[in-house]
Amino acid sequence: MPSVEIPPPPSTREFTGHQRVGLEVNFVDKSLKGWTEITVIPTDPLLKQIKLNCRQCTITKTSVNGKVPITEYSNPYERLKLHDTATVNQHHMLRAKLAPMVKDPPEEELVITFPKSVKIEPTDQFATAAQHALLNRYIPGSRRHSPDINAGGVAMTARVDASTPAFVPIIVRIEFTLENLRDGFHFVGCDPEDQRFPHAYTTHSPLPGSSSAIFPCIDDVHEKCTWDLEITVPRTIGDIRRAAKSGNVGGDSVMTGIGEANSDEIDEYSDLDLAVICSGDLQDEVINSADTSKKTLVFIHDKEIAAHHVSFVVGPFEKVNLSEYRDQDEDDAMSAIAVEVMGYCLPGREHELRNTCVFMHKAVDFFVRDFGSYPYTSYKLAFVDDLPTSTVESASFSICSNHLLFPEDVIDPIYIATRKLTYTLAAQWVGVNIRPKEWSDLWVIIGIGYYMTGEFMKKIMGKNEYRFRLKKDAERVCDLDIGRPSLYAQGVRAPFDVRDLEFMILKAPLVLFILEQRLWKLSGSYVLHRTLRRIILHSTTGELANNELCTQYFIKMCEKISHSKLDYFFAQWVYGSGYPRFEVSQRFNKKKLVIEMGIKQVQATETPQKRLQPEDFMMEARAQQRGVVAGPVLPVYSGPMTIRIHEADGTPYEHVVNISEGYTKLDIPYNTKYKRLKRTRRQKERAAVAAGIDISLDQADDVLLYCLGDVLQSEEEIADWRIEEWSKEEEERMGQESFEWIRMDADFEWICTITLNQPDYMFLSQLQQDRDVVAQYEAIQHFSKARESPLVSSILVRTLMDRRYYYGIRIEAAFALAKCARPELNWIGEFHLKKAFQEFYCFPGSPLPRGNDFSEFTVYFVQKAIPEAMAQIRNNFGSTPLTVQKFLLDLLRYNDNSNNPSLARTLMVLPDSDNDGYQNYDFEDQEEKDAKATALSEVERHQRMDQWVPSYQNVISEAALEIKRDLVKHQIIKPNFVELLAYTRESNLDQLRLKAFECLIELGALQRPELYPYILNVIASDPSPYIRRNLLRIFTTGLGSLAIFGGQKVQQDRPAQSNFGEMIIEEESGEGGMGETAMRRRKGLAREGIMGAMKALREELIGQKAFAEALWKTIESPELGIMELGELLDICQILYDEKTSLIVTLKLPKHLTCTHVGKVCLLSLLVVYYPN
Repeated sequence: MPSVEIPPPPSTREFTGHQRVGLEVNFVDKSLKGWTEITVIPTDPLLKQIKLNCRQCTITKTSVNGKVPITEYSNPYERLKLHDTATVNQHHMLRAKLAPMVKDPPEEELVITFPKSVKIEPTDQFATAAQHALLNRYIPGSRRHSPDINAGGVAMTARVDASTPAFVPIIVRIEFTLENLRDGFHFVGCDPEDQRFPHAYTTHSPLPGSSSAIFPCIDDVHEKCTWDLEITVPRTIGDIRRAAKSGNVGGDSVMTGIGEANSDEIDEYSDLDLAVICSGDLQDEVINSADTSKKTLVFIHDKEIAAHHVSFVVGPFEKVNLSEYRDQDEDDAMSAIAVEVMGYCLPGREHELRNTCVFMHKAVDFFVRDFGSYPYTSYKLAFVDDLPTSTVESASFSICSNHLLFPEDVIDPIYIATRKLTYTLAAQWVGVNIRPKEWSDLWVIIGIGYYMTGEFMKKIMGKNEYRFRLKKDAERVCDLDIGRPSLYAQGVRAPFDVRDLEFMILKAPLVLFILEQRLWKLSGSYVLHRTLRRIILHSTTGELANNELCTQYFIKMCEKISHSKLDYFFAQWVYGSGYPRFEVSQRFNKKKLVIEMGIKQVQATETPQKRLQPEDFMMEARAQQRGVVAGPVLPVYSGPMTIRIHEADGTPYEHVVNISEGYTKLDIPYNTKYKRLKRTRRQKERAAVAAGIDISLDQADDVLLYCLGDVLQSEEEIADWRIEEWSKEEEERMGQESFEWIRMDADFEWICTITLNQPDYMFLSQLQQDRDVVAQYEAIQHFSKARESPLVSSILVRTLMDRRYYYGIRIEAAFALAKCARPELNWIGEFHLKKAFQEFYCFPGSPLPRGNDFSEFTVYFVQKAIPEAMAQIRNNFGSTPLTVQKFLLDLLRYNDNSNNPSLARTLMVLPDSDNDGYQNYDFEDQEEKDAKATALSEVERHQRMDQWVPSYQNVISEAALEIKRDLVKHQIIKPNFVELLAYTRESNLDQLRLKAFECLIELGALQRPELYPYILNVIASDPSPYIRRNLLRIFTTGLGSLAIFGGQKVQQDRPAQSNFGEMIIEEESGEGGMGETAMRRRKGLAREGIMGAMKALREELIGQKAFAEALWKTIESPELGIMELGELLDICQILYDEKTSLIVTLKLPKHLTCTHVGKVCLLSLLVVYYPN
């Protein structure tokens, strides 16, 4: 997208005091007709005109204080086209037309010059007009019934107020219509072939100008006012149908998608009332006296908000009062500050709505108690079809996608849906009510919103779930934060790429979490909570100017409440990019009784090279073309770090050290002088269990230091499970250790990677004895990266089998076990995984699985993880062993999972496409070939069953397509494009269609002239904005794959991953010079960088004229939105050179001839006529 400029200060010549909007929604023509009255408060007596944002509207009438003004209007959408002979090489010319629409604030399209009879007059504080202006501006609820500014009325006495406007307000009225909508508003279920319930809603986007696409306004996030909205709609679905029939004699009218063939069903749905859910509070509902088939609903919003946060939906929605889930105690506790929460869904989905949103009343009560009063009077959610994003936040109201709804017998979406809906509620406090002052301050708004979300998720999901996911997020940040701009500098790249926003959503709340951890140690209180409460309070009292939060203000508030300077923290984590990498060495000095420790920061020299991924290609290409350069990685990060040493008596001793240099040397005092007891007791217990002796009385004084992982301890179990124990030498070495284990960053105050050189048995002690789930996860990660051995596999299977562990730890242990399935270890990891699955989920003594019982969702996730881990096992040739294939095939055949079919996603019976190993199937025996044929037959059987009895969101069909895609990639079966194309039809579910498109593109559709025009046509014209937006994302990812990997197989051509340094290729040259393999690998290495990938993509597509024509045809589509258009123009900028040209075609009389006389100056034309 074109770059967004830093917004200038708001205009000082006028501001909007109040705006009234009236809209009539026409489902038959999919159009809007409306009017708006804007109360302009002049601040300059020389004001002569007002400039407004107005897009895709047809202005029918304007007036200023009832007088006809001079109106200048240019619809920017009509300018978004070039001459008929334009090609992709003129993309820069179209980009220049698009640029004014996406800058911030957007360029005004509507200019209204006041007539000479309208004067800017000073306010007479006791004049009738001034009193009415004051009422309109300052008295809530009186706007709708206030007299017109020119109308006569009874004079009212007004008290002189210092805040009275200096000039008499001006009323600007505009009447308009909207047809052929491209942005801002979307209709569903209005086409003859669309069988869904008819409904419509506003579609805001992160770009400026989304509100002005449906009514004229000042579409600037800094410009706020109060609002009245009057929405006129048909009363019932039957009224829509009758209007369609009366308005179209031919019968091919735009109809409701309710199934015309069934008259009984039509009659049933015809009486459904249409509801309007809107930002603000419902004030009145009136039946139209002139046309009783229509009704008008009036909403008011007394709190000033930006036009961007005004939204509404229209449709036959069912209303669900989610506040009724409060029990009596909760209701009494909240009393007057309780917030009403209402949910709205389409008919037939009430049960799913209740199941999905059952927690919403708890969330709003939690936020009110912990962070401050709710800024509005009530909160509403409406679930709709085709929404491009998961949620759209507006004042007191959120529009949500129906994809978030799920029934109570489905487990997988619980966490994701709950988190998204919680965030859209938290955004009411910080996101809608409080907004960023600049684009570069967006990180603090997103960070606070998701931090609040995380605090609530911790309350309902538990501390283990919260901390475990935080640790996983921190690891993800370390993987992604390489060569990226800082959180603060991300604003330079606005409008944001989706990948940029996802990274900000990932990192910003983590930064606030570690800030809270550090401030808690400094002050002993939850400083960040108090800071957020204070900021929200200031937004209510007016101390936060215009309710706009900037980074500097946030830092100032944190420093004020914590009584400490935080410049160093924000310089590193907000204004700086990257993360620290620590290498820690330790040694116990018996003479001094200290632990000598060295902490070295190596991020400046050993940070892994960033490896370009297909999904990041467009983001990196845009940054490259805009000249965005990430800042250097800081060589030294500073701050406190907690080191927790568990000494021999089991007591943890914490030592807080300050890291301020590249290498920090520490001498940590040792405290314990008792004899080490733990492992001698363990040996005694094992011997006693074998002999049947009770030794509990003899060891009453011993300290019990271990609690978890102590399963499979009997001699029979050890033999049956092939458990490996520590050798005598290792036991003796353990006995000589002076402490149990060391935890670095025990309080989670850093986003970093830490390498600690302590032995395996110390990590085992950490895994078994430390109650912190993060400590357990770190220990599992160590064993997953350690050298595979029967001992490591035994440790992991004991962790998997111990139900007392948090389920996430058990899942990680299962995936780590797959790495121990090696032929040189006699496939011990595979054996342990199979044994665990049979023990938990199969009939005794039989490999047949029992019927699944997912009443406890943690059981479901562990049961799903074991087959997923099995599917990752590879032999030395990189293929799945036959025994694993048979296990998964039997599970696919006999698994009784009718209540929740999501397990089918895990049954990848052959190597998946993410595996880089080369599979040579020429050496397969007949048994292996038969197993794969049988597996494919089973997959197709489940695929057919899913067509007859659909699973939740067709997840079985999605899994089947993924399996077949991987089989094609490994050249086991041939691609079936006809099948994939059938799944892309509009009659299928959105997610299934997108999965089919994804498979098409991954299998080479972008190199097939018969396929990519179809894909681009769907991007240009599909009626669903959700499909268009996500298919465009899949399309750009496909281009990224083509750029990085080329048109050949990924597994064979991608260079091996190298964490550090450059790849060195050595190979003997053939007769023609460089060897073929070396040449191929060198080209692959060149594609690893963004410049090389962009060059390679050009070379791949430079000769495909059909691709260029199809791409330009898509760009010229009249249905394409601004975001999609900008994305496609970015693709053109990468692929094609700019050529400023205009081909002129002239019809000459027969008696004249035209002769080309050579090149002339740019943008000039020379034509010479010769008479016959």
